[in-house]
Amino acid sequence: MSVLSGGRDNASVARRSTRAAFLLLILVIVALGAAGAYSVHRIYTLGNTRYLTQAAPLFAATQDVLVQMLNEETGVRGYELSGNPIALQPYQSGKTQIARELDAIGAYAAVDPRIPAQLAEARRDVATLERFYAQQIALVRSGPAGRRRAQGQLLAGKARFDRFRALALGLEADAGSVVQQAQHEQHGTYVKSVVFLAVAVLIGVLIASILLLRIPSRLYRLYRSEAEARRAAEEGAEAARALAHVAEAVIVADDEDGVRYWNPGAARLFGVDGDAAIGRPLGEVAPAALAALATLGSTTTELDGRARWLSAAESRFDGGRVIVVRDLTPDYELERVRSEFVATAAHELRTPLAAIYGAVRTIRRPDHDLTPQAHETFLAMIEQESERLRRLMDQLLASAQLDRESLDLSLEPCDLGALCRSIAESAELRLPGTVHLDAAFPAEPVTVDADPLRLRQAIENLLDNAVKYSPEGGRIALEVSRRNGAGVVRVTDEGIGIPLDERARIFEKFYRLDPSMTRGVGGSGLGLYIIRELVTQMGGEVEVESELGRGSVFTITLPLR
Repeated sequence: MSVLSGGRDNASVARRSTRAAFLLLILVIVALGAAGAYSVHRIYTLGNTRYLTQAAPLFAATQDVLVQMLNEETGVRGYELSGNPIALQPYQSGKTQIARELDAIGAYAAVDPRIPAQLAEARRDVATLERFYAQQIALVRSGPAGRRRAQGQLLAGKARFDRFRALALGLEADAGSVVQQAQHEQHGTYVKSVVFLAVAVLIGVLIASILLLRIPSRLYRLYRSEAEARRAAEEGAEAARALAHVAEAVIVADDEDGVRYWNPGAARLFGVDGDAAIGRPLGEVAPAALAALATLGSTTTELDGRARWLSAAESRFDGGRVIVVRDLTPDYELERVRSEFVATAAHELRTPLAAIYGAVRTIRRPDHDLTPQAHETFLAMIEQESERLRRLMDQLLASAQLDRESLDLSLEPCDLGALCRSIAESAELRLPGTVHLDAAFPAEPVTVDADPLRLRQAIENLLDNAVKYSPEGGRIALEVSRRNGAGVVRVTDEGIGIPLDERARIFEKFYRLDPSMTRGVGGSGLGLYIIRELVTQMGGEVEVESELGRGSVFTITLPLR
C-alpha cells in the first residue's frame, strides 16, 4: 500500500509540475515573440538607415554632377563673351569637383543594376564636353578670330550640354528610385517578419495549451497504473542485484531446463557469459551443474583444464527451478595445503629432534664409555640439528609475521660483499662433503639499503635450497657484483632444476618441488616465499633461471645506496 500511495503522491506532484512547466512555456513563447518583434523592428530601422546611407549619397552625387557641369558651361560661356580669364573660375572648380562626384557615384553603383551603364555613358559625355570646352578656351586665347569662331559654336555646345543634362537627370531619377525601392523593400520585410512571428507565437501557444490540457491528466493516470508494476520491478531488481553479488553460481531454469537467469558467479565458474547462456539448455552450457546435482555431497569435474570440486542444491517452483552451485576447490586446496604442511612440518621437526634425542641418550648411557672424539661428534650433531630447528622456527615465525604484516625491517647501509663473505664462511662449516662452494666478491664495497639480519636470512635460505636440491652434490656458487646501478647476489647450483610449468609457483607459500620427497628433498615450502617477501619489502627483486636436470640460478637485486 505504501508503494501505491507513494505512486498517487508522485502522480499529483507530476501533474502540478507539468502544468507549471507548460504555463511557463507559454509565457516563454510570448516573451520570445515580443523579443522577436522588437528585434525585427530594430533590424528594419537599422536596415532602412543602412540603405539610406547608401542611396542618399548616390542621389546627392548625381545632382552635384549636373551642378558642376553647369558651372563648367557657365565659366566657358562667360570667358567666350568677355575674354576675361577670371570668368573661367567656375569652370576650373567644376572640373575638379565633377571627377570626385563621378567616383562617388561609382562607389554606390552596385545598389542598382542600371546605374553602372548610365555612369559609363555619363563619363563619356563629361569627357566629350570637357574636350569641347578645352577647344573653346583655346580658340578664345588664340585671338579675335578664334574668339569669333568659338562664339559661333555656342549653339553646338549648348546641344551637347542639353544631352548631358538629360542623361544626368535620368541618373538622378534612378538614384531616387533606389531610395524609394529600399524603403519599400525594408517595409515589406518588416511586415512579413512581424506576421511570421505572430503566426509562430500563436501556433506555439496553441500547441502548449493543448499539451497543458492533455498531458498532466495522462501523466497522473500513467503514474497510478504503473505503481504496482514499479513495486514488482523494484523487488525483482533488488533480487537480481543481490544475486549478482553472490559468489556461488545461481542459475534459473524452466521446466525444459532452458536457462532463464545466469548470474556473474555462474559466468565465472563455467566460463560462459550470461548473454551466451540465456535460452540455451542447461546440460549444454553447464553439464557439471547437473552432475553435481546428481550427487548428495560434492563431486569433482574438470573446468578450464583444472580439476574442480563442486556441490549443488536446487529449489523447484511452478515453472522451473533455481540451482545454486558452489565451488569447493579453494576449500579442498586449502585443506590439502594444510595437510601437506602439517606432514612436512612434522617430518622436518621429527628428524632433527630424533637426532638430538638419540645423541643425548647415547651420551647419557651409563654402560658406554665414549671417547672424547665420539663425545665431541655427538655434541656437534646436537648443535647442527638444533641449528636446523632454529632455522625452521625462524621460517615459521617470519611467515606468520609476513601474513600479519607485522614484520618490521630496519634498513641501513649494508655491504653485500662483507655480508655474503660471512655467510659463505658459516655455510662452509655445515656443507656435506659432496657439495663444493665457490664464492666471488668484488674488491670494492657494494653498499645497499637493507636489513642485514633479514637479508642474511634470505641469502642463507637460497644457499640451503641450493644444497637441498643438489642431492647428488656438485658445485654451488655465491657471487656478488654490480649491475645497472644495483647490487646483485647470485646463487648458482647444479641440482635437479625446476620444470618450466612449475617455475611460476615456486614462490608460493608451502609449495615444494618434491612434495612426496621421492628424492629425499625435505623442507617446509616457506623458504622461497619468505625470500621474495623480504627482498620485495627492501625494494629489491628476486629472479630465477633454471634448466631441468642442470641446475638453477637465483638472483637477488637491490638498489645501490
